[in-house]
Amino acid sequence: RDHSFKKSGRRAGDDVGGDDDRGSVNDVVGDSTATINKGYDGEELQEIMDMELDDTVLVGLDETSVRSVNGVRVAQFLISTAGTSAERLQNFRLTLRAVKEWARVHGLYSNVLGFLGGVNWAILVCWVFKRNLNAPASKLLHLFFRTFANWKWPSPVRLSNQQRPPDGVNHLSTWNPRENFRDAKHLMPIITPCYPSMNSSYNVGEPQLRRIRDEFWYASKLMDKVYSGKEKWNALFESNGFFDQHQNYLQVKIKGSNEGLFLPWFGFCESRLRILIAGLESPATGVQAYPYAKFFHTREDGDYVASFFIALRFSNDARQVKFEPLVSEYLHTVNSWNDRVSGMDLTMNLVQQNRLPSFVFSASMPNVEANKNDVYNTNDATLNQRDADIMTNKANLGCRARSDVQSSSTDFASPLKKAKLT
Repeated sequence: RDHSFKKSGRRAGDDVGGDDDRGSVNDVVGDSTATINKGYDGEELQEIMDMELDDTVLVGLDETSVRSVNGVRVAQFLISTAGTSAERLQNFRLTLRAVKEWARVHGLYSNVLGFLGGVNWAILVCWVFKRNLNAPASKLLHLFFRTFANWKWPSPVRLSNQQRPPDGVNHLSTWNPRENFRDAKHLMPIITPCYPSMNSSYNVGEPQLRRIRDEFWYASKLMDKVYSGKEKWNALFESNGFFDQHQNYLQVKIKGSNEGLFLPWFGFCESRLRILIAGLESPATGVQAYPYAKFFHTREDGDYVASFFIALRFSNDARQVKFEPLVSEYLHTVNSWNDRVSGMDLTMNLVQQNRLPSFVFSASMPNVEANKNDVYNTNDATLNQRDADIMTNKANLGCRARSDVQSSSTDFASPLKKAKLT
């Protein structure tokens, strides 16, 4: 779906970023994402606008049908903000491509894991774009990170204020925190612009929001350095050092003895990981969770393995943490799946930073054979970790790793044996 556009023989973004040694946004993003060179002139854009599904298409539809066409209507709304200007649309799309690539690199791109997906990022970029229609992509990118590094969540991001149904359309429920207590609990509301308006980011939890805020803050400071000539554009798309910033990590390994078993098992376990993340976020026990929205696929002894990591921090008052009640709901959920058969396994291990598998530090991680030295047995009741203050280079979060935190490994290698903490 990503496009770069040709105009007068020039690639999109040729005028973005300048000719200095910082490079350009398009050069960096073009190196990182697949690009389809397709050009739209003003006439073709007008044809797209003429095909727009306006509000009259909703007349006579039930709620399910109305919501089913909303994805197309939202996409057309976002495109319409550029009008018939191919150059404006080019800048919007290039900015969105850059933001999505940044989110992928930094482990923030996944709606199913409680972060943001494609439509969420598109609405955020559009909010900035609508207020700076003539800005080049480089400026839009700078404004994007500055805006949302300072956004006061849960104040909603809205592109329109349409609350009443169009003429002839049935009244449907819309996002309204004043009348709906569930809506009032949303942490990072990003509201779709077409009737009926909905929160497209209702999946976002406190751990995910904390990570997104941190990365917005860091990216904003980095963009200031790019504009002052102290950094190059490609610094925005480099790894953020997530696996250097914390002392303790929970590694979740989803395993399948063959590809046919692995794929459905992986899909089920992934779709329920928000339960695990929410369980690990425990103010009562002094635990903060920092999930990383990326899976590392490896092969171990012929098994297909996907590893997912959640960094853990502990408050100064947390002298002993029992993980069993924090992970029990997730373990019960995966243990209870009716389609689970022999060859579908899952393990959890608490791993210290200095014992993380080497593949997490690779810039790109295709399917690889895991190094035997990367596989650890963490059945010891106590991990002898050093007592050190944990603080990212972005913000002091007031938590530190504890040397006396009790831990154990969670393993259910056999589907006939229920998962439990020992």
